[in-house]
Amino acid sequence: MKTLNLIKPISMKEFVNDIQNLIVKHWGKLIVTTIIVTLLINYKDVSNGFMDGFRDSYYGKNKTQTK
Repeated sequence: MKTLNLIKPISMKEFVNDIQNLIVKHWGKLIVTTIIVTLLINYKDVSNGFMDGFRDSYYGKNKTQTK
């Protein structure tokens, strides 16, 4: 019976080369993913900031309602 060896050890140079290739080929997807993850992690802050900005633009800067 033959065993499958799916994980083969690689050198640090190969690893760095693979990471560089990943960044060069998929930089756009990495940026979009980073932005989405950041927004999801900080959802409460982003939501509060959006609502504050909306209230300021809708009611005017000096006429905002107190919370």
